[in-house]
Amino acid sequence: MGLRSWIKRHTGRGGAQSSTGAAPSPASTKPAPEPAAATARPDADDSWELLPAYLPVDTREHAHACVIASAIAAGDHPTSEFRIKRVLVANPEHRMVSIIATALAAGALEQSSFTVKNIYKMKEEGSHAA
Repeated sequence: MGLRSWIKRHTGRGGAQSSTGAAPSPASTKPAPEPAAATARPDADDSWELLPAYLPVDTREHAHACVIASAIAAGDHPTSEFRIKRVLVANPEHRMVSIIATALAAGALEQSSFTVKNIYKMKEEGSHAA
């Protein structure tokens, strides 16, 4: 018996019957509800904007990036062909915020890891100068 079939048999997934011989209950096949924090997004309000993780590169720098990326991707296959659709560069503001946020979230737990999915930035409402 393979590992996958054992997992399917003991979890009741994949259309197979569980080890008790009964079909899986309908409650076990429903997806888990998302946490409230994940559904409440700042973009529902007009004062927040999504900070992109990557920014477009200046068109003058496309040729250098395309040549370098194609050379690396080709490796030992000189007859291969590549089409580069867009060239992006990492947003330094997004990187800085994600590094600071994960460092604060990790705290004293050195072995923890986090994934930053979205970063929102408050829109500037004009000058507050008097």
